[in-house]
Amino acid sequence: MILYCCADLMFSSRVEGTARALGLPTHAVPDTEHLAAILTPGDAGSPPADRPPQALFVDLDLGEEALNLIRTARPAAPDLPIIAFGSHVEADQLREARNLGADPALPRSRFVQQLPHMLQRLADEGGAQQLNPRDFTE
Repeated sequence: MILYCCADLMFSSRVEGTARALGLPTHAVPDTEHLAAILTPGDAGSPPADRPPQALFVDLDLGEEALNLIRTARPAAPDLPIIAFGSHVEADQLREARNLGADPALPRSRFVQQLPHMLQRLADEGGAQQLNPRDFTE
């Protein structure tokens, strides 16, 4: 399952549509509380065991909420790929996302370019183990 939190409908639709075309289920994450419930095994909000989260996509246009999502996800799911994306002019925010555990943290244009490739890797057998962040860096 691909988790995502996007600031606008256009990027939500892009993530959802690309994932759906590859047969990957998606789930919109509205806030950190919801994310924590999903990442806590056995919690009522957690996904079925046969559909564990494969990655989390975070739109840095959400500001501090985006960074809080990364702060919540990294300790709760140390092996979960966290892919952050945001404006190329917000270099400090991209750097902060990386420091908190997003890997990669990409400019929006690079994210759009790489999204189908990232999701294809997640759809392939092995899932997250095949998603190498170094393949998607700037």
